Amino acid sequence: MKELIFIAICDIEPAQDEAIYSQMEKLESSEGVTPLVIGRLFEGADVMLLLHSPDMESVDDYLIENVRSIKSVQELIVVPVYEFSLLSSFDFMIEPEQEDTETAPIDHEELFFFMAKIDIAPTKDRAVYKSIASIAPTDETIPLMTGHTFHTKDFDSVLFFLSRSLEGAWEFVKALRVIPGVWDTEVNLIAHFEGLVPLKQFKKLVSTKPAQSGRH
Repeated sequence: MKELIFIAICDIEPAQDEAIYSQMEKLESSEGVTPLVIGRLFEGADVMLLLHSPDMESVDDYLIENVRSIKSVQELIVVPVYEFSLLSSFDFMIEPEQEDTETAPIDHEELFFFMAKIDIAPTKDRAVYKSIASIAPTDETIPLMTGHTFHTKDFDSVLFFLSRSLEGAWEFVKALRVIPGVWDTEVNLIAHFEGLVPLKQFKKLVSTKPAQSGRH
């Protein structure tokens, strides 16, 4: 079975956010599961984890042992992401790789990080993916990585992107919403995020090559 990326969204007990985040940012690889990125969410839930694993069973065991065992974690939603790929603009915003130094997968200074959840009309998944993969970076926004969620009740695709301003993010989302086949979007602002593995390892695990327009 092809290895997958998983999004885990955690709801934390009030007043425990900092303590639990500090605990979870120390998560390490175990039993074939590698935590890649952690971030704080503004709306609804409180913490987002990006995980790499060969199968759902391994992720389930890992989350039960390392996340659901934390008493202040009240709710946990896990979404598998298929065909998860780095977009061609990903490399424009990375930090320089340093020997023996763990670096976040993207340069996040003075940038907002967003997760866009996209609801797609039936039969339009490939066309929408192709349109997303062809979006070029601008001075304001940098599309980073995308994949099919295949399929949840509320969204069918996810796109992570950076923006220098909330206004720039809104303009980017408006451009997403006019793509033929996009039914609706929900956008989460990730207030703080950091890589949990070195950049080189992150790129190897997430995608063997950047997504290109014309892939499908």
